[in-house]
Amino acid sequence: MSGILWDSNDAAYATGGKNTCDWVAYGVSIDTRTLNQGDIFLAITDNRNGHDFVAEAFKKGASAAVVSYVPESLNSSKPLLIVEDVYLALKALAVFARNRCKGQFIAITGSVGKTSSKDMLAVILSNLGKVSKAEKSFNNHLGVPLTLARTAPDSDFAIIEIGMSGKEEIGPLSALVRPHIALITDVSEAHLASFKDVKEIAKEKSDICVGLSDNSYCVVSRDTSSYSDLSAYIKKFGVRIISFGENKLSSYKLVKTVIKNNKTCSTAVLPTGSEFFFKVNTPGTHHAKNALGIICIVEVLGMDITKGIFGLSDWSPSTGRGLITNVKFYRQYSIQNFTIIDETYNANPNSVIAAMNVLANFTPVNDDMNKNGRLRRIAILGDMLELGSETNTKHAELIDKLDLTAIDVIHCVGNRMNFFYDKLPNNKKGKWVETVKELSRSLSYLVRDQDIIMLKASNTVGLNSLIKELKSMGTIC
Repeated sequence: MSGILWDSNDAAYATGGKNTCDWVAYGVSIDTRTLNQGDIFLAITDNRNGHDFVAEAFKKGASAAVVSYVPESLNSSKPLLIVEDVYLALKALAVFARNRCKGQFIAITGSVGKTSSKDMLAVILSNLGKVSKAEKSFNNHLGVPLTLARTAPDSDFAIIEIGMSGKEEIGPLSALVRPHIALITDVSEAHLASFKDVKEIAKEKSDICVGLSDNSYCVVSRDTSSYSDLSAYIKKFGVRIISFGENKLSSYKLVKTVIKNNKTCSTAVLPTGSEFFFKVNTPGTHHAKNALGIICIVEVLGMDITKGIFGLSDWSPSTGRGLITNVKFYRQYSIQNFTIIDETYNANPNSVIAAMNVLANFTPVNDDMNKNGRLRRIAILGDMLELGSETNTKHAELIDKLDLTAIDVIHCVGNRMNFFYDKLPNNKKGKWVETVKELSRSLSYLVRDQDIIMLKASNTVGLNSLIKELKSMGTIC
């Protein structure tokens, strides 16, 4: 366990609740499945009533529970903080935690790249001080206050991810965080189901500036197609814009990117005009762009940019966001290998293009795989969700935005992705199936020695189950 995060007095003061006894907590949880011993458990009522899990929380080692009433089955001697509304209590703990921490708060949003950028920044800043950050993709009305409530008082840096699924969600969360710096990684069609057009999405993303004070910095990708609208919205908040990207007008310009040996080596130019070089240990121009945005933040924080560049070498993609796994398996009395590129967490047109570029440029660990001509680059693409009325059109338009020269086979999953599949050249077509379960039945027959397989879809499509099946075919190496 780390140091004490909350005690009964501070929690009662923050929430206005009443304790049944004294207690201390080393963490905060709203889910008994991930609760750690010593956590305080908040019985949030969201999809389910958290009060039904209070007894389980104590069995798993919770030090106390925040409740709005005492569950009938619970021993009355248990340490409880009784409040009027548990969700409002979570927000109150978040406000208290934000006020007591004197570190630098960085808020990150964007249609793609939020979590990868957050993790990149955390790796770099961990070499410069104590870092608190959002777990996984905890970026909504529950995840943001939970992240704040978990922020250690002595943190030098706190990195908060802010997402959205509809209108007027980012502003209130930014106001809760009150960041010193904001980062907008990208604006794209990812949320068209809830917005009229990309311009409306840009306006919502700009609301990450709600919590910024005047003359603070908002770091923005200049490569986003809606940059003109986005920058106009941001300026209304009285904050300063620092841009990054391949666009020639960017404050920090990415002027060259080379993918070699599955690493991305880049050259960029500072606002002063001087060049610098940096490397990301995974393939993908989009990763280089994310890294450049992080380097901007390091400079704004007044840190040594050299340390930031070196720190990038410690970062690698997480599960569902480009994680690369090599699998060794036995077939026909021989040892064979294939590689998985896991992009199953989410998908929109821009992120599919980026993932397909990674696949096209990916080289095997063993160069012999290239020499004997047996290597195949295979994509398994599932539906892109939350595209609203343009769903079918956006899937069909992928064919005009992808260079398929280096791709050997494309399998597609879902009725929406069928609009793309129908436009594929016959020599690129693999299987089209309606559901993941259908593809699962023949998965082992679709894979052979030396294949490189990239899987990409919106999370709820469930392609992550195919990742598990592929890994179970052999030994991860």
